[in-house]
Amino acid sequence: MFKKILVVSPSNLITGGPEALHHLVHEMRILGLPAYICYYPFNERHEIPEPYKGYQVDQTQYIDDSDNLIIFPETYTEQLSRVRFSKVAIWWLSLDNFLVKNQRKNDNFFREKLRYLRLSFKGSRPFLGVRGLKKAIHFSQSQYVASYLSKRGIKSNLLFEPINSKFLTPPDESIDSPRENIILYNPAKGLKITNKLIASFPNFKFLPLKGFTREQLVEKMKSAKIYIDFGNHPGRDRMPREAAMLGACVIVSRKGSAAYSTDVPLPEKFKLDTLSDSFHRVFEALVIEIFNSFDQINDELSGYRKHLISEPEIFVNHIKHSFLNK
Repeated sequence: MFKKILVVSPSNLITGGPEALHHLVHEMRILGLPAYICYYPFNERHEIPEPYKGYQVDQTQYIDDSDNLIIFPETYTEQLSRVRFSKVAIWWLSLDNFLVKNQRKNDNFFREKLRYLRLSFKGSRPFLGVRGLKKAIHFSQSQYVASYLSKRGIKSNLLFEPINSKFLTPPDESIDSPRENIILYNPAKGLKITNKLIASFPNFKFLPLKGFTREQLVEKMKSAKIYIDFGNHPGRDRMPREAAMLGACVIVSRKGSAAYSTDVPLPEKFKLDTLSDSFHRVFEALVIEIFNSFDQINDELSGYRKHLISEPEIFVNHIKHSFLNK
C-alpha cells in the first residue's frame, strides 16, 4: 500500500470534476486508504471549498515521494513530467477536455487539432497524445474513455463516480410533483443544435439553465417535464443524471459516452441521432408524446433511475478492485 495517495484537484473550482475528485478521496478514506486532496497550484495555500466540506476530506501539500501515488485529472497531464519519484496515475473524467474539443465549434476536426498542437508546444499536452502517457496508471470514468484508451494500447481500470447523494434520495414529490411543458437545456452543451430546435419549434417552451443557484436549478428540474442534452458527452455527465433523478424525462444525443449503454443506460428511444435527416421529426414526436402522456413515458426511465441509485455501490467496488485487489 502507498504511504500517501494524493488526488490532485484544481482549487476554488465548483464543477462536476473537482466534486468527483473530492468524492474519490472521501470513499478511499472510508475504506482505510491514506488518500488526501491536493490542490493545484501546488505553491499556494488553499481552503476546501464550502460545497465539498461535506466529503470530510483531509488536505495535503504536494509531496513527491517514492512511497506515494499521485492521481491527476486528465486536464493536468502536463504535470506528470515534474514527478520524479512518486507513482503517477490519471483519472480520465473526460476525454474531450484532454483532446481540447470545443462544443461551440460543433466538433470541428481541424480546429481541435490546431488547439491541441498549440497546447503541446506550450507543454500542456503530450505530443504523442495519450500514447505519450503509457507509463502512468489509468482510470476511466466511462466506458467511452476506456475504449478510446484501449484502442491506443492503454489498459485502464474503471472508476465510475456517482452523482451527489442528495440527488439519489430525492423526496417523493420530485417524481410526483406537477410539471410544466418545459424543455430544459444546458446552454454550454450542444447549443448550435438546440438553437435550431428552438427556431423550428416556437410552440415549445425551452428554458436555458443559466444564471441559477444550485437550489434554483433543482427546482427547475423538479417542475419541468424534459431535459435535453444534444452536445457531445465527454464522460458520464452529471446534469442528465441529476435531472432524471429529479423526475424529468431526459433526451440526449448518441455522441461520446451516450453511445455506450454502460455509461448512459437510457432506453434507446431517448437517445436521438442528431445527424439523421429525421432528427427534427423524431424529436417533435417524442416531445409531444412526453407532454401528453408524461406519467406513462416517465415510467420508462425507472430502470435508468434504479441504475443511478446503484452507482455509489459500483463506485466503491471499483475502488476496492483498483486499490485493494478485492
